[in-house]
Amino acid sequence: MTASAPAQQGETGHQRLTVKLCLGFSVGTVGVSIMLNAVSTYFPLMMSTVLGQSPQIAGYLLMISKLADAVIDVGVGSLSDRARTRWGRRKPFMMAGALLSLAAFLMLFAPPVMTQTWLVIWMSAGLLIYSLAYSLFNVPYMALPAELTQGFHERTRLIGFRTVFVSIGQLLALAGTGWLIEHGGGGRSGFATMGLVMALIIGGAMTATALSVPSQRELAPSGGTHLPGWAQIRAIARNRPFMMLIGAKVFQFLSFASVASTMALYMLNVLGVGYNGLIVFAVTQNVITALVMPLWVWTGKTYGKRQTYLIGVVIFCATTLSWLFADHSITNLGIIVRGIVGGAGSGAIILMAISMLGDTQSYDRVITGEAREGLLASAIAVIEKVSYALGVAVLGIFLEALHYIPTTGGQIVEQPASAVLALKLGFAVIPAVMFAINGLFLWAYDLDEDKLATARLATPEGVGATLV
Repeated sequence: MTASAPAQQGETGHQRLTVKLCLGFSVGTVGVSIMLNAVSTYFPLMMSTVLGQSPQIAGYLLMISKLADAVIDVGVGSLSDRARTRWGRRKPFMMAGALLSLAAFLMLFAPPVMTQTWLVIWMSAGLLIYSLAYSLFNVPYMALPAELTQGFHERTRLIGFRTVFVSIGQLLALAGTGWLIEHGGGGRSGFATMGLVMALIIGGAMTATALSVPSQRELAPSGGTHLPGWAQIRAIARNRPFMMLIGAKVFQFLSFASVASTMALYMLNVLGVGYNGLIVFAVTQNVITALVMPLWVWTGKTYGKRQTYLIGVVIFCATTLSWLFADHSITNLGIIVRGIVGGAGSGAIILMAISMLGDTQSYDRVITGEAREGLLASAIAVIEKVSYALGVAVLGIFLEALHYIPTTGGQIVEQPASAVLALKLGFAVIPAVMFAINGLFLWAYDLDEDKLATARLATPEGVGATLV
């Protein structure tokens, strides 16, 4: 624990993190959530309804940027593990990510008027900068929970604060952006207005976290002086809980990619509820996700993190499949009910997935004696990006093959039955199937408080030392 992070005694001798530190750590995820959700949801929408491009082109561009992001993640993770600066290991990377994130978001949603060829080049450059910025901030950020506390349940408490800010970020990324686009006049002007406002929020939130978290010096070995080779990859593979979590993450992000790529198009073209319906759903879902955090923190401590995650999966799948029975007759009440139930399920998934990642990072330090939280965070990030990229690209090809009609100026036209079917499958069926497979990996995950404590007792004194 850092000397600059005052704390109180908590579980089994571990210090309890202050509320100030928990809030400072958590606020940055507002920027992360806006970056991930707004780009995933509104970039394909802008390309296909404002700029006249096919969903397939948008899908390919997102796929290329995510694959580039996966390569960048590994380098950032390893470099941040080995960094030795007066500001600690993580802060310089996070500050650089905050500034680049602001610039990239503006590039993507406020592009100048240009020919199609130059538009594709501009968007490709914007997405690559976006990928670099996201990695620079998020990979070091996801290494912090394992470094800020060694308490098994204190880590869940910390992530509970973060998940509340995830909800705020998603609320801004879906409802706030929709409101800004609509009140900015729609079309190019609406997206440009949204891009400017959200870019400032992203940069501010990320900068606040980078300045708030304590600087850290590492006492344990840092996991090597070079970028990860096969020996380190094999060592990671021997961490069974981490590998099961990776397997679960693959299908979690295939599901999220499918939902994000089709949500706005589904609301506009299948249900006909426009941006208002999207706002109602996003507000309800994310408010509920924030409100249920104390319940899921308690459930994780009482019944276990894996069990809590699986409860969230069941709730999420049931809510997702319910959209199959929705049509133009849906009311705000129908949207709100789905938002309530889906928000509860999503809260459990988001909270436990990140808390369990911190546990596997802590377990890795105990069994190897190396401090490579950044490397493990980057490995998870690579899996997430590749899975997400494939999901987005396949959905774009899927929509194109089933004759989705792109438009310009924000115009909504009647889509053929085949395109409507594609949107229903992408928003309801595919996500549920992916999470069902995700649940199988979680069922095999076996890291709990007792196993981590046993590993610590078996570790020679001084190995896996904490931070000061």
